[in-house]
Amino acid sequence: MAQALKYLPPVEDPNLLVGTNTADDAGVYRLNDDLALVKTIDILTPVVEDAYTFGMIAAANCISDVYAMGGDPKLALNIVGYPGMGDSKILGEMLKGGSDKAKEASVTTIGGHTFASPEVMYGLSVLGYIHPKKIITNAGVKPNDVLILTKPVGVGTVIQAMLMGKDEGIDMKPVIAAMTTLNRDASMAMRKAEAHGATDVTGYGLIGHLVEMCEASNVGIEVSLQKIPTHKGAVGILDKGIFEPGITMNINSFSNRVNKGNSDSNLVNLIFGSETSGGLIVALPEERVEAFKHNYRKDFSIIGRATAENSGRVTLIP
Repeated sequence: MAQALKYLPPVEDPNLLVGTNTADDAGVYRLNDDLALVKTIDILTPVVEDAYTFGMIAAANCISDVYAMGGDPKLALNIVGYPGMGDSKILGEMLKGGSDKAKEASVTTIGGHTFASPEVMYGLSVLGYIHPKKIITNAGVKPNDVLILTKPVGVGTVIQAMLMGKDEGIDMKPVIAAMTTLNRDASMAMRKAEAHGATDVTGYGLIGHLVEMCEASNVGIEVSLQKIPTHKGAVGILDKGIFEPGITMNINSFSNRVNKGNSDSNLVNLIFGSETSGGLIVALPEERVEAFKHNYRKDFSIIGRATAENSGRVTLIP
């Protein structure tokens, strides 16, 4: 995608506050001194069999991009790819799941677009509001900031095992609960803690989004492998030789900007894996962690720190 975007001319509009140049989660456009729009779109193929649950996951995933910028999502349009002869009841359940999750986020769904597709695809285009001076981007990280992660990783790997029928002994309930949980509370907490930067963890995996963050912010990032929360059983799935496609894709895309050192394990492979509706990575000064904790009141992990050295690179620490 980065190569393809080079063919587009730069946007010359002083009101475009966040565009494509920093690979951020959403675009931001200023309307006046006190109000800007946050706009994003995403579309997914099913990650679970139940249509209603998939609808909730897809909506939570799409709305998360607005939360990651520190914005308040308000409106959504559905975008659906569906087989022409597909079951309308399944489509209805999927849309209901998305609608219910959007309603939970105080987002009004106002319509959408459907196209014929050989496979099911569903997502939302989401519009939100933000103050132009309160935008939180992946380009705001400063040296010595600590990095908070709000959800475990390993979703892609667990889902792959489930799709292959090899998830025996894996409890899917916490994985689905994580994917259907809005990042709203984490977003509110990072705003109150005056975070410097943030992004959410989705298709590029934990490592890919950390790489984008350190490149956009011109900092290095050190990550402690042992402090990364993972879904139970995810590493064990990799130990059995079950690898989801996102791992290879993200290794090919980002490994040249990762200092692995002596770190070579399936935990490393796991953090390259794709995530669906993952948590937020929040960068803030260490003295503001307590303020984040006070307002978040859920589990989170401090997984690393930003540095002035090794700009644009992620260093893994065993």
